[in-house]
Amino acid sequence: MDPTTVMIAFGFAWGAWVLYRIHQRRSSTSDPAATIVPKPKAEQAEMPRVGTPATLTFNQIKALQANSFTPDKNWSKEEAALILDAVKYLRAVCRDISDDGDGEPPLEIQNSLLRYILTEQDIRDFIRKWGEDRRAQGLEDYADDEPELAQNGQYDRVKNEAQKYLTAAAE
Repeated sequence: MDPTTVMIAFGFAWGAWVLYRIHQRRSSTSDPAATIVPKPKAEQAEMPRVGTPATLTFNQIKALQANSFTPDKNWSKEEAALILDAVKYLRAVCRDISDDGDGEPPLEIQNSLLRYILTEQDIRDFIRKWGEDRRAQGLEDYADDEPELAQNGQYDRVKNEAQKYLTAAAE
């Protein structure tokens, strides 16, 4: 075979392969992009939406910004309160397990713990109630105190998760 014939055969083979891939993509009725973009291994758990969207208050926006969040104006005041309460709770847990009072854990660890707290239904519900009880006792919405936490199942689970992240960060 001469080189011209090889090039023509290769061109036909490549063209047939491209047409086959286009046909395969178009025939996928459930997800047309499935052949282009692989599906993630596990779906990321998300915090379910609570409250009425777009009811975020000015004070909540300022408190979220002070805690390194970029608030979305579509958040509800309940979601913002839950996030702020969860951050206060996780920082209190980290303070309790810290040996020498290093201060707040690194932001990456806080984000991982926050994701864990907000995606676990029972922990999220517990922290929501914990925050509501604090506000009912007359504490400011986002008091700058260091609360003492009740040692219960939710505390133990958050503590164990925090220890995993803090020991991994120390290594």
